[in-house]
Amino acid sequence: MNPQSEQDLERVQIAVNGLAEHFDTIEVFCTRHEGGMVDGTVNIHWGAGNYFARYGQIKQWMVSEDEDTRSHITRRVES
Repeated sequence: MNPQSEQDLERVQIAVNGLAEHFDTIEVFCTRHEGGMVDGTVNIHWGAGNYFARYGQIKQWMVSEDEDTRSHITRRVES
C-alpha cells in the first residue's frame, strides 16, 4: 500500500470510529478520480459493527435504488 493509500484509509477509519460512538453499524465507501492510476479511480471502504447488519442494509439500499431508477426511467419513457 502506498503512503497516499495509507493516509486515505486512516482518514476513513477515523471517520468510521467517530461515527461508531453513535451508531450500531457503519459502512463508508469513498472514491476519488486519479488520472494517473491504472483504472483512474481510488476506491476505499471501511466499516464497523455487525457485518451481517451492514451487508443487509447495503443490500436493501441497492434494491431500493434499483427500483427507484427503474420507476424513474419508466415514467420518462411513458411521458
